[in-house]
Amino acid sequence: MDSESLRCFLRIVELGSFGRAAQVLNLTQPTLSRRIASLEHELHAQLFVRHQRGVTLTPAGVSLGQRAQSLVRQLEELNDEINLLDREPSGTVSVGLPPSLLKVVNGPLVESYRKQFPRVMLNAYEGISNFLEEKLVNGELDVALMLAARSKLRNASTKILAEEEMVLAKTGDAISQKAWVTIDDIASLPLILYRLPNYIRWRVDVAFQQRGLTPNIVVEVNTISMLLEFARRGVGAVIVPRSAVVHDVEEKTLVATPIRSLSVQWMLAVSRDREHLPGVRALASHIESLIYAQIKAGRWGARRVSK
Repeated sequence: MDSESLRCFLRIVELGSFGRAAQVLNLTQPTLSRRIASLEHELHAQLFVRHQRGVTLTPAGVSLGQRAQSLVRQLEELNDEINLLDREPSGTVSVGLPPSLLKVVNGPLVESYRKQFPRVMLNAYEGISNFLEEKLVNGELDVALMLAARSKLRNASTKILAEEEMVLAKTGDAISQKAWVTIDDIASLPLILYRLPNYIRWRVDVAFQQRGLTPNIVVEVNTISMLLEFARRGVGAVIVPRSAVVHDVEEKTLVATPIRSLSVQWMLAVSRDREHLPGVRALASHIESLIYAQIKAGRWGARRVSK
């Protein structure tokens, strides 16, 4: 069954006559008749009954008429998609990336994707997950790597890729003697936390509430750069995914200790309106492959999640 035969069928239904449909379609009437005969043969059913005033639909014709328009559209979309598969990805793709994964994912991702798909123009946005979620839902992003949302994202396909432990990071080394700490251990410490709304802040608040405790917040911020700068100056401790402080730990400007039973999940989100485009599909696949490769190679201390 092809879209041209279905278009011919729909035109006959619309005009009620083979002759008038043939004129509009710029076909001879015998050619149009052969196309409909072929369609009837394929479906093993008669579609029209001819009479002096034109044609009427048989029950099979009525059934096909109810679905033909949708079938034409689906066949056209399938044809376009198959044709696109044979083309090298091009155009513009917008991606949202989290600041805490700058070194371990964002940098390597853009570098390798550009080398593999040079015809794609990347628009890269950096921001916390709430910011990226808003841009994705509003249609400003095609793909986003973000912390897993508490609720289902509208008009987006999502997949959890990795789970990462949260750490307490601060100057000094007193608390670093422990292999891990609990919420109870850090309840009295001066904390620098993200300002709500923020997924990490929400996760921290829930952890404290579950223990019936209140965090000792001394500063609230809205960017990771301020969060870490204030921590380096000894203003207070921070609670972040381990990837956010990898560089500080290597430089010995901060000490990071895992927090028991506290982690976050990283999620890949793709706009459903754009996921069929080759450049978008390629980028989503590239992000997934790179994250798994970074974890396997030990360059990112997260755990792969298969969902």
